[in-house]
Amino acid sequence: MKRCSGLLIILLSLLFLGNCADNSFLVRRDIDHLEFIKAIPVGMEYDKAIFSAPTNSVFAMHKASQEIHIYRDGKRINSIGGLGFERTNFQRLNDIGIDTDGGLLALDKVTKVLRKFSPEGLYISEIKFDALNQPELFCIGTDGTIFVYDATSSEIISISPLDSKELYRFGRFEIEQPINLDCNNDYLFAYNSPKNITYVFYLYGQYKETLNGQFVYDSFNHPINVDDVYPLIGRQIPPKLMTIRDQVLTLLYPQEICLVKIAYTRGSDATP
Repeated sequence: MKRCSGLLIILLSLLFLGNCADNSFLVRRDIDHLEFIKAIPVGMEYDKAIFSAPTNSVFAMHKASQEIHIYRDGKRINSIGGLGFERTNFQRLNDIGIDTDGGLLALDKVTKVLRKFSPEGLYISEIKFDALNQPELFCIGTDGTIFVYDATSSEIISISPLDSKELYRFGRFEIEQPINLDCNNDYLFAYNSPKNITYVFYLYGQYKETLNGQFVYDSFNHPINVDDVYPLIGRQIPPKLMTIRDQVLTLLYPQEICLVKIAYTRGSDATP
């Protein structure tokens, strides 16, 4: 009997340690300052841009041409897309993002397909959202969970990365016409440009708050207001859109893309 009890304790301990590992324990960091990395001249007005640290790349989306332009080390190295029916074409390119492994993701609103490309722009795979009516925006959680905003129902749908099945829905009575969707370890945040407000939810769907202005959250749950960023890099007006990835802020302007790094000070050990 004592042997069985000891085995049970060991099993429970292993289960607890596994759960702790899944929670992705992080050393708490406080923001020390923001560091202006560089401005990339692009000579055109994009609809969204996002930075990827593993390849030092910037992916920029241009809805009018249905194209995604790939910049590396400040220079455009490739373009994918254009109106058409091939795997690298789009019927209605509406959003871009980055997968957990650094791959480029692109959402086609008309075909309801989320395509994955390599950082260089080579087609890899795709997921179809046939059960959704009008998928417009998406983001990817740290565990690979896909969150899609359906404009018809004004809901955010959580989709399993394992079998592409719907997990749950939320936001129907809180969110309204966002232009960008993003998430970190704990929060999902959506920005409404006409009203200049940011909706914030917990990842499991509970509404948290609505913030006045454009905010993003880093990995340690620090809210970052765009109004506190652009004056520090010598810009007189706010960007069209600010995104965050790999602790780098991407500020989108009509003729340039600005990259700003978040510098941290070491704090006490804590989960964000």
